Amino acid sequence: MESSIINTLIGSGITLISILATFTTLRLGVRNERGTHISKQRFNKEFEIYQELSEKNLTAVYDAGEVVPIVRGLYDDEPEMIKKHLEKLCESMNDAEFSNKKYAPFINKEIFKNYKNLENLIKDIFMMFKFWVYDNGCKFNYKGQSYTKKECKQYIENKQKEISVLSDKILDDVREYLQHLDIVK
Repeated sequence: MESSIINTLIGSGITLISILATFTTLRLGVRNERGTHISKQRFNKEFEIYQELSEKNLTAVYDAGEVVPIVRGLYDDEPEMIKKHLEKLCESMNDAEFSNKKYAPFINKEIFKNYKNLENLIKDIFMMFKFWVYDNGCKFNYKGQSYTKKECKQYIENKQKEISVLSDKILDDVREYLQHLDIVK
């Protein structure tokens, strides 16, 4: 009888240990699932943010890039097209700047700095293009330097090259950053 009691106690102990192990495993599983869910949500949100930033900034980059053929004579006989593009560039530049500021606290600091630098280069092109469009024969002063219409054209062409290099760098940085986001499993 003693051995049956011992066997019963051992069996009950094993059953109890088995139940505790199952419960612990379930708790860890739920905790891991919750962590994975939060991590996936974070990845999805960050991906969404970078997607919007890329779209807004690339639109401004392309609109700034279209200034180069315009100052080279693309619409010389269509002054209204030139003014429309000036408005388009202003709008896309403002959209990009707003998105950059809106998401500044939520993105990688180095990437934000590069977006800010890109924004400043695009503003430089905008200011020179604006002078170029509304040239009245006088020199234009910008950032402590004086420019003729011809010098504005050269300035725009040079800034566009800088914008292209920085824009490509930002795209590479964002791609690399997103590839290194971890989803905890």
